[in-house]
Amino acid sequence: MTKSVIKAAFLCLALTLAACASEQKEENQESIFEVKKPKATYGKIQKVDVGPTIDATMAKAGKETFEIKCGACHKYDERYVGPALGKVTERRTPEYVMNMILDTETMIENDDTVKCLVQEFMMRMPNQSVDEKDARAVLEHLRDYAEHHK
Repeated sequence: MTKSVIKAAFLCLALTLAACASEQKEENQESIFEVKKPKATYGKIQKVDVGPTIDATMAKAGKETFEIKCGACHKYDERYVGPALGKVTERRTPEYVMNMILDTETMIENDDTVKCLVQEFMMRMPNQSVDEKDARAVLEHLRDYAEHHK
């Protein structure tokens, strides 16, 4: 009985990981036969206006917040407790980043990419009680980091 339960659990895990891997693969592939629908935005933030240049003052404040609130679990260029965030602004939209910071639970419950990350890292990102101003500053810091570390 126990072996069959273990086999069933392993099969479920393997199928889930395969689904996440194929989703990530499909994100990078484009087809001339399919219409690309914009990915749904979950969370409080529906639109973030980022300028073409980095706001240095905001980025500096964001670095301080990042070090206090995010640095225990995230590094810039390597996997740690959570994913590397050094180039997250190249992979994710500003709204995605802001909502992960501000509305973590909604993102975990609804966003397929986040669900896959939770399975990959076997950890749910805790709510850090960051306000919108500080979250925007962290986003600006991450934009600045990505721009200067290419």
